[in-house]
Amino acid sequence: MWTAGTRPPPGGTVRLFGRARAGLLEALRSPATTTDLARALAVTPSAVSQHLRVLRENGLVTRERSGRQVVYLITALGASLLSS
Repeated sequence: MWTAGTRPPPGGTVRLFGRARAGLLEALRSPATTTDLARALAVTPSAVSQHLRVLRENGLVTRERSGRQVVYLITALGASLLSS
């Protein structure tokens, strides 16, 4: 089951990436679409897309096509940053 927004990101991650991007990383412990993330985090889909682009460019998230949807997932690097 998808758990976006149910657990706050670690403080160090927030200081490093900012609250919005750290929240997205935490939310992506379960794969989600941009729309899912926007709803769960109460922000616009375009804001989510902008943050996801930065996280993806830096190797912290990846994306996969699932039918007509694009699903975002946290990478091993992203997960290790959340756990430290």
